[in-house]
Amino acid sequence: MEALQTFLTKMGEDAGFCAAFYQNPQLILKQSGLCAEYADAVQRQDCAAIKALMGDDHMPFLIVNHGNKL
Repeated sequence: MEALQTFLTKMGEDAGFCAAFYQNPQLILKQSGLCAEYADAVQRQDCAAIKALMGDDHMPFLIVNHGNKL
């Protein structure tokens, strides 16, 4: 769970990292070391799955899209 939280925080704070993710999500997810379940939820931008994986239905998080089209 901590790896997923760290990844999502970096996506929100580092525009270069976020841009790299949108250019090549498979590569960035592979390099991030996220387990397959976490990586799949992030790639699909499945908020419900990410929330469930975080283990706390009340933990706020935000997926930031800097205007890039997928």
